[in-house]
Amino acid sequence: MYKTYNNIWERVGILLGPILITIFICFKFTDPNFSWLAFLYWIHLPLVMIHETEEYILSPIGFEEFANFYTVLSKDPPEEDSPLSPAYKLFVNMSIWIWAILGALLVTVLPWVGMGLIFFQLLINGIQHTIIFQIKKPGYNPGFLTTWLVLNPFCVVTLFYAYYAHALSSLDWLLSLILGVGFIGILLLKTTSKRKEE
Repeated sequence: MYKTYNNIWERVGILLGPILITIFICFKFTDPNFSWLAFLYWIHLPLVMIHETEEYILSPIGFEEFANFYTVLSKDPPEEDSPLSPAYKLFVNMSIWIWAILGALLVTVLPWVGMGLIFFQLLINGIQHTIIFQIKKPGYNPGFLTTWLVLNPFCVVTLFYAYYAHALSSLDWLLSLILGVGFIGILLLKTTSKRKEE
């Protein structure tokens, strides 16, 4: 069941990513009430979709197989669906989609929600694809190119804009950092527990 759901959202992302980017750009330059921060939060979702397309569709080794067989996250001996099982894969990726949408919808009242996802992406993707995934299999890994060519630059631009535009209060910045790092901690605990399962 979960494999079917994963096949659906992976292919939906391929189609929707470029379309959503185009739509959000059109809105930005035709709607004077569409702020830059709202634009950045909304466009985060299709950029994540493009990143996931590299991870799960375009890469010679899919991210699921790579994580389960060629990283320090792998069991010893490796297992096909552990620690990244189809259900866990669906949970993580759909959490990011929902988080991106909520962050954009709440941009004017709780701007720290969307910024939390920016911190999450910058930290987890930068650390995973650059350091953790290089330990057992140095070189290219699924998602590496879009991490460094798309997500990391986007996250830096968003942080830069929000800081210099004073778009968030000091409390907002603190809450966003706690949210982003907190979700990384949750995933780390969940992944560790799954590695220990028999």
